[in-house]
Amino acid sequence: MAFVSLCVIPALLLSPYLSIALAGLALVFVFMFRDPNRDVGQGIVSPADGTVREVDHANGYLSIYLALRNVHVTRAPMDGTVKRAAHVMGRHVPAFTKKSVENERLEITMGTKNGPASMIEMAGIIARRIVPYIEEGQTLRKGDRISLIRFGSRVDLRLPPSEMSITVRRGDKLRAGETKIAEVLRGGME
Repeated sequence: MAFVSLCVIPALLLSPYLSIALAGLALVFVFMFRDPNRDVGQGIVSPADGTVREVDHANGYLSIYLALRNVHVTRAPMDGTVKRAAHVMGRHVPAFTKKSVENERLEITMGTKNGPASMIEMAGIIARRIVPYIEEGQTLRKGDRISLIRFGSRVDLRLPPSEMSITVRRGDKLRAGETKIAEVLRGGME
């Protein structure tokens, strides 16, 4: 709210139209960078808000597209330890295209009780920065915050297919930390 005051009050003195435009812009930023509390769901949960864009059940692969209206704070899909967290600079093409794998990204590998899991968070054409909240060696609980991807983006998740089964389909809507996306197969541990 301090940002709103700093922008709107001086602008009000110059022009009411400018103050309305700046207030509108401030509200857009408040909406875009919101970080609501979430009740952690059952099973393996979604790392991001968004829409399932691709699923490969046999290989444990899931890709999620985050539109501008989605919350852009990502969360841990399960308990584990961060084995690797690498911020890689790259391009900024639309996150829903195949070329987005070359975009700026945060590559995360987690060690879990059921084997390694990896997540790649990709910035999009508008998203120019990923702000990580984690570091290598850190222990995460399911639902813990991992990062903020500014504006539209994509998150790809790879789970060990011999240990976990993805339960969502292309087009499903997901909420980070709440929506169950996979379950541990018989004999595994959640």
